[in-house]
Amino acid sequence: MNRRIVLALIIVLMLLAGLGWLRSKNFRQATAAPDTPAGFASPINGGCYIAAPDVCKIHIDPFLININDAGGARLERFTLYANGQPIYDFRTDISNPPGVDYSPSMVMEDFAAECGVSYVVNMIAKDTTDNNPLNYGQTTEFTCPSEVPTGLP
Repeated sequence: MNRRIVLALIIVLMLLAGLGWLRSKNFRQATAAPDTPAGFASPINGGCYIAAPDVCKIHIDPFLININDAGGARLERFTLYANGQPIYDFRTDISNPPGVDYSPSMVMEDFAAECGVSYVVNMIAKDTTDNNPLNYGQTTEFTCPSEVPTGLP
């Protein structure tokens, strides 16, 4: 009988220890801070319009990227994505050295799109202190028109 009590006690203690370990693991995962950029981008705004019959284009408004240079960070690159597909890619080089503030001279502004499709455009950027590129901002979802409105003057 003593053996059964000791065995049951050992099993209960092992279960409690296992639950405590799982709970501490979930707590650590829940409170871990995600990577955040050392800088920020002004709002990323865009929309879609009909450029010609059955031709839609995404338009991105000009924006500014600011890198917090307290740690010596400098912008290395950024990419604009529409629904996960790259539509504009910028990288620094000798002619475009890394900088703290960057505003694309006229981001190629208009990009091919499919009429009647909804899009989200986001900007992934990397500065010299980031291990990986990070999401600096994104538009809300917008839908390209599917046909030219009729009855307009």
